[in-house]
Amino acid sequence: MDELRSTLLRKMDFDNVPVKPQRVFKEINEFFDEETIFVTAIGLYQIFSGQFQKTYKPRHYLCCGQAGPLGWEVPACIGAKLGRPDDLIVGVVGDYSFQFLEEEIAVAVQYKVPYVLIMVNNAYASLIRQPEAKQYDMNFAVDFSYEGPSEGPEGPMGVDFVTFMESQGALGRRVTRPEEIKEAFQWAIEASEEKGVPVLVEVIVERETDAAMGLSIDAINEFEPVEDEAPEPSGSIPERD
Repeated sequence: MDELRSTLLRKMDFDNVPVKPQRVFKEINEFFDEETIFVTAIGLYQIFSGQFQKTYKPRHYLCCGQAGPLGWEVPACIGAKLGRPDDLIVGVVGDYSFQFLEEEIAVAVQYKVPYVLIMVNNAYASLIRQPEAKQYDMNFAVDFSYEGPSEGPEGPMGVDFVTFMESQGALGRRVTRPEEIKEAFQWAIEASEEKGVPVLVEVIVERETDAAMGLSIDAINEFEPVEDEAPEPSGSIPERD
């Protein structure tokens, strides 16, 4: 299993603009250390997280278990920070998921609970969009972009999440290029601790990137490139949470 994990790799080092979701998780893996506690919920962004994100220790990758509570990571970060106040808490969230429990940002600001949110924003309900497109060749009622205050490389994105964060007394920064991501992560950590509030890094990503999935482990459909030459296995890989 260790050998398979270290050799059967999907491509992550895309330099595309708009940013590929895979690149977001490459930046996460390279920037955050193994003491970081990650919190995430349900959506295509969480499937990407499960496929690409590295975790190393028990209770350092907290997921709602596909139970369906969209937006769970927004208040769950509050609980994680209160339980482990000396640790860095990072929530990974989608734009649609965030909107289900975005009001909890105000709670975190009120009680001065600092944490970082990384939003993978494609202005879609992507976990519905992908099977709609693949199984039924349709795109119905899953697109949340509209002519509004937020603009991305592919056009209007609708909701301005940075302005929303600021309206609650929190902070946010929008990123549209891959080389901007790490700097935004560093800013978010420093700003959240200095101000004692949640800080959002909103990464505008390619809108219709599909995640690898299938009906069984031996029937996975790969919609994106895999590594041309996988590296040789280099010792044991830590077990995932």
